Amino acid sequence: MIASALFISLATVRSHVRNIYAKLHVNCGREAVVVALRDKIV
Repeated sequence: MIASALFISLATVRSHVRNIYAKLHVNCGREAVVVALRDKIV
């Protein structure tokens, strides 16, 4: 859905998600949410 809405490929979305996980030092979406909330990113 994200790729369609932004007119980019699915591979590009996956690449961006991997980069976000790397910057947050996490391995999955749940961990990313926990870190984002803990560090008041969102």
